[in-house]
Amino acid sequence: MLRTNIQVIIFTRTPELKFLILKRTPERSGYWQPVCGGLEKGERPIETVKREIMEETGIEKLEKIYDLDYTFTYKEPKNGILMKMRDICFAAEVSNEIKIVLSDEHEKYIWSTEKEAKKTLTWKPSLKTIDKLMKILRNEEKTKSI
Repeated sequence: MLRTNIQVIIFTRTPELKFLILKRTPERSGYWQPVCGGLEKGERPIETVKREIMEETGIEKLEKIYDLDYTFTYKEPKNGILMKMRDICFAAEVSNEIKIVLSDEHEKYIWSTEKEAKKTLTWKPSLKTIDKLMKILRNEEKTKSI
């Protein structure tokens, strides 16, 4: 059985480029991650992005959502069963370093620079997600300066 999830890197450019990273509770393995969650029946990935951001951070207003054109698969135990997972990766821009209202899944959050985010996140697919976003942002800057 395949479970489809989304992974969303939330970021702001104001006052400088920062990424939001969430720390899972100890009962949920205690690791740092971007917003993540599974698609519900009949839900489109973009709808899942908005719902999961709201549920995990309390953020309602997004400036822009980016499809990072990056999907990966892995296996993970869920309820004692090894399941095949597929994550579809996005980024979401917010206007500034908003105060976050955490769900019961997470115990802490940080707004971090790219360098700090890459030290905090240890899972390679999450690091690749940041790289994909940075490439898009650099291309946007090049386009603006032309």
